[in-house]
Amino acid sequence: MSKVDETMSTLLAELKQLTIDLVSRLSFASEEELIDFVDQRGQIIERMESYRSSVNDQDQLVLKELADMDPLILQKMNQFKEEAGNWLERQGAIKVQKNAYHQNFVTDSFFVDHRN
Repeated sequence: MSKVDETMSTLLAELKQLTIDLVSRLSFASEEELIDFVDQRGQIIERMESYRSSVNDQDQLVLKELADMDPLILQKMNQFKEEAGNWLERQGAIKVQKNAYHQNFVTDSFFVDHRN
C-alpha cells in the first residue's frame, strides 16, 4: 500500500468514525452537534480532495457506506428546519395579535364638552 493510499484510507477512517458517532446518537443530537459535524466533515473532505485520483475499490465501498448514512442525517436536519419554521410562524402570529391589540387608532372626529 502506498503512502497516498494510507493517507486516503486514514482520512476515510476518520470520516467514517465521525459519521458513525453522529448516527449512533442522532436521536439525541442537537443543532450545534450537527453544525459541528458538517464543519468537521467539510474539513476532512477538503483534505481528501488532493487524493481524489488515488481512490481505490475499497475506498469506494467506504464512501458508499458513508453515503448510505446521509439520509438519516438529512432527516434530522430537516426535523430541525421544520421546528425552526414552526417557531417562526408562531412568532409571526404572536406579533400580528400583539399589533392588533396595541394598534393606535387615528380619530377623524373629536368631542367637545360645552359645560358652563
